[in-house]
Amino acid sequence: YKYPSLSSHPTSALMSGVMIKTGIYMMIRLFLDIFGSVSLWWGIALLVVGSISALLGVLYCLVESDIKKLLAYSSIENIGIILIGLGSTFVLVAIDMRVPALLAFSATLFHIANHAVFKSLLFLSAGAVISATKTRNMEEYGGIIKRMPYTAAFFFVGALSASAIPPLNGFFSEWTLFQSLFQGMFVADSVVKGIFVLATGALVFTSGLVLAVFVKTFGITFLARPRSVGADHAKDPSSFLTIGMGALAIISVLLGVFSGSILPFFEKIGMGIRAFGGALPMTSTSSPWALTVSGANGVNMVSGWVFALFLMSIFLFIIFFVRFVIYDKQKVKMTETWDCGVELGPRMEISATGFARSLILVFRGILRPSIQQDVEYHDAKSRYLSSSKTVVFSIQNIYNVYLYHPARMFLDMISVRAKKIQGGNINVYILYILVALVMTLFLAL
Repeated sequence: YKYPSLSSHPTSALMSGVMIKTGIYMMIRLFLDIFGSVSLWWGIALLVVGSISALLGVLYCLVESDIKKLLAYSSIENIGIILIGLGSTFVLVAIDMRVPALLAFSATLFHIANHAVFKSLLFLSAGAVISATKTRNMEEYGGIIKRMPYTAAFFFVGALSASAIPPLNGFFSEWTLFQSLFQGMFVADSVVKGIFVLATGALVFTSGLVLAVFVKTFGITFLARPRSVGADHAKDPSSFLTIGMGALAIISVLLGVFSGSILPFFEKIGMGIRAFGGALPMTSTSSPWALTVSGANGVNMVSGWVFALFLMSIFLFIIFFVRFVIYDKQKVKMTETWDCGVELGPRMEISATGFARSLILVFRGILRPSIQQDVEYHDAKSRYLSSSKTVVFSIQNIYNVYLYHPARMFLDMISVRAKKIQGGNINVYILYILVALVMTLFLAL
């Protein structure tokens, strides 16, 4: 098996940042621009599918130890968030609430752009770690922050953005999406209102679990001690990739801080689409330093600059307090940690699986975890002295079990039965053509 080179990881960034969103673009063009309208049931279906995709995606992120698979599941979760925004847009257009629909559409476009930036940053950073350690298993990482400081810093920025932590861009697109969902709660129809409430709850629940996912990912990957030779000898990539990661990290910050000026740009794009019929925007551009949304629930405002200044002030205060108040007159003595005579080692660190264990047990009805233990003994007659023990932990992929596998079995069954009509007799084939022609003429009449 030849391990993939560093050049393969930008392809993953391109696939996640751009390619997986082509279906979203098709739905926008087809339903909102070409048709100009959409059925209510289609919007509700997108809200339901988006909520399920977001929840299942983040749950599989929690249990995954392969860093690239984890980021791939995170893309499934973010596509679910995008579908929630697009579904709310379709519902609001269907019930002729085009002004809130424009806000939901703008929030969807904003999150599409934000996801392209921070997920590309995460894939490039993860690719640098994989190329340095020659493994994708997070259980073999650890202590990389001291050996790859630039990669760790850029991954931290991408993780904060993906977790919707202000003042980075991921927070502001999700905040705007929440505002559009709140507008849907003022709909008179109780069924539609209930769908919006459930979608909002799913988005809140997903946002909380995403934070746990990236706490696990960053902590297990970059903190503590190295748990393998590859992690112990890791180093930052070339300056070209470092500059690329740094540029994406800066863009993530700028898209958040200047969100008050960026979101109206997406609203102008929406105003040129046929479905919105010249609807007026709900965001105010009176101040480029704050994002203001006015709607049925009043005026709501959030500022990236205020968040940035507040967090910077807190950070500087903590540094000043710790340095000049707590440690000012104390002497620091460095020594080895005593652990009851046991030598400390990397095996004593918390693992990715151990971190997510409690949440796996909470959602065991969905994830269906299983544990397989294999024990080898020195002697077949002795059942007490084992030579090796192997524990395999696995999670059932419900996409394969309940969706892809049944679909494949159904297609195989249809294909086997369809083969019987290909008997090799040209007269039968001509009869098929005649029957198809008659049916076409009948339908045309």
